[in-house]
Amino acid sequence: MTTFDDFLPQRAERTLIYGGTRSGKSSLADWIMRRILAQRPTAMPLLLDTKPRFRAEFEAWGPGYRFRRSAEKLYSSWEAGPVFPGSVVMPLDIDLESSNPFKNFWKNPGELCVLQSGDAHDRLQMLRIARKYIQINPGRRERLIWVNEGMDFYQRTSMGIMANNDVILDAARAGGERGIGILFEAHRPKGIPPLLNTLTSRVFLFHLRFGGDMRYLWDMGIPEEDDMPEGDYIFKHYKILPGGTVSVPDTVRMTYPKWYLDQLSQT
Repeated sequence: MTTFDDFLPQRAERTLIYGGTRSGKSSLADWIMRRILAQRPTAMPLLLDTKPRFRAEFEAWGPGYRFRRSAEKLYSSWEAGPVFPGSVVMPLDIDLESSNPFKNFWKNPGELCVLQSGDAHDRLQMLRIARKYIQINPGRRERLIWVNEGMDFYQRTSMGIMANNDVILDAARAGGERGIGILFEAHRPKGIPPLLNTLTSRVFLFHLRFGGDMRYLWDMGIPEEDDMPEGDYIFKHYKILPGGTVSVPDTVRMTYPKWYLDQLSQT
């Protein structure tokens, strides 16, 4: 019998989630990350949230950001948004010149660190922080970059928004040998670097608004005759098998508890 754990990305996997607005991709990514941290609580995931969509449970404050307090006031003007348990907002003004800028983060098991801003200019700082993140040496601890709105970091030409710092693509290229995984969400594959698509090891495909986008997935090995899924929270799951072949997809409908659905925005 197939279970949710059968779809769970393993250490250092490159996972892509494609789907149109409100198709269910961010909710799936949310629950994937919750399950990863439940099973691998020593992981050090970093979320780049540019919508922003997620509510952190805590914010870091004090000297070196060593203390934690409720982040509820940060979201007082929000209508809705899921709270990720154990998560903490990482300040964008963190001192990247420090020898160990992250020393007071990921100390608690199951902690997700969140870089969060709706300001387009702040996306560049997110990339700088992510660059420092992949350069640190945390020993055997797993690292995982979760990108909630992938298209925010790429131009229409599929070039990165920051010259000489496409840290997302670099992590996908070399992260497997360094214990760095990617969980990358986007509304469509058009505009995403083709190399990022071909480096993937797992794909979750929700309904795409533009039928022509399917041709970008053919380069990943997804068969041309495959149709995109239809309906809320319905996705196809593909896995890249040894030898580079693509698995026959599982078609799945996610079901979420009411308490979680009540937290979601209607837009």
